[in-house]
Amino acid sequence: MTLQSSGTISLANIRDEYNNGSSDPVVLNDYYRGGSLVRANADNNTATNLSADIPTSANSSPLSINDFYGQARAFRKTYSSTATDQSGVGVFGDDFAVNYPKEIVINASQTVGATSSSAPALKIDSTGAGTITVTNNGSIEGAGGAASSAGGNALQVDGSVSVTLVNNGTIKAGGGGGGTGGTGGSGVYTASATFSSLVDQGGGGSSTPQNNKPSWLNSIYTSAGNLDGVGVVSDRLWRGINQQFNRSGGIGSSGQFQINHSGSAGAGFSGNCANRGPIYISAQTNITASTTTYFTGYGTSSNGKNYYYNTLSMSVSGTCLAIQTGGSGGSGGVGQGYNQSAGSAGSAGSGSNNAGSGGNGGAGGAFGAAGSSGSTGNNGSGTSVSFPSSAPTNGASGASGGASGKSIQGVSNVSSSGSGSLTGGTA
Repeated sequence: MTLQSSGTISLANIRDEYNNGSSDPVVLNDYYRGGSLVRANADNNTATNLSADIPTSANSSPLSINDFYGQARAFRKTYSSTATDQSGVGVFGDDFAVNYPKEIVINASQTVGATSSSAPALKIDSTGAGTITVTNNGSIEGAGGAASSAGGNALQVDGSVSVTLVNNGTIKAGGGGGGTGGTGGSGVYTASATFSSLVDQGGGGSSTPQNNKPSWLNSIYTSAGNLDGVGVVSDRLWRGINQQFNRSGGIGSSGQFQINHSGSAGAGFSGNCANRGPIYISAQTNITASTTTYFTGYGTSSNGKNYYYNTLSMSVSGTCLAIQTGGSGGSGGVGQGYNQSAGSAGSAGSGSNNAGSGGNGGAGGAFGAAGSSGSTGNNGSGTSVSFPSSAPTNGASGASGGASGKSIQGVSNVSSSGSGSLTGGTA
């Protein structure tokens, strides 16, 4: 209790304020500020010393009973403007662990708020000693949670520290973040085949082609023969894929034998051969995964043992069943908290090619409330396949919304009074 500001003040009054419970005679010199009975602020104590008018030593001023008018044995921190992320140690410094009264006062219309859901707006650390009183005439507000995450606590009392709370304002737990929506299920659709890794199996290289041919040709062309035209015409010169080998003259310089392939997804390929045949090519496709497939273009009847043709051409294209990933889930809204409104539910991504659209996200919770869960993604459709993965699939479940924080964490150590309100549970 603060000593009276006027009228009669006695040594017993001083003893009851600064050495309560003692029956020892009062020696006034024991009550200089800076001693064990009337403490001075530690260097890192930013609170107001309610005994600031009491002299610090006999050298500065002789001690008088009159020095004690209006004084009190306590350190007090008063919030007259908004503050964030406050703690007992942060305010009182080394004095927080000293057995000496401490007061925290939040004025009307002022807020102490948290900027992260991982820490409370006001923390009473476990190292606190002496009586600790929190008088809230304004607001203490926890931070809102991110998507699918819990909101933050408003007032948190750690360890076994005892706190007296006079709440005439509001203490609000941060709202939980809304859950992320589920991804849509994969769909199956018909896509164009893609060809890659083309090789000329009937020749190859940058010089005269090899005399290779598929063995099964012998059952069609029973006469002996070769592919490069020896004995009939000049060697056919292989110009490679898309004329990769430069010919500077002679037969083949204008593209006597080559394969044309754009290399783009969904593109087939074509080949042409003048004077010789057949066309014998290998390639890989997304239809058969990493398996090499052989393609041959040849006439339906023999025109002599040397397979002579004026012009022979071929083209290859195809379709396959492909898997389309489902639409993305919508983001969850943030929870309501200090300096932050509750976020609305995020919209999901749409599905294409028989894939399911994602589920919408959940809305963030208001102060003291959990966030809403995200919606389940829609199922995919189409013909069943097992490669490269099984499809179609069902949409994934949405994530749960985050829980709300606590208005008071460590409430068993708190003695409460006042006409204020709590928003959110306690623990």
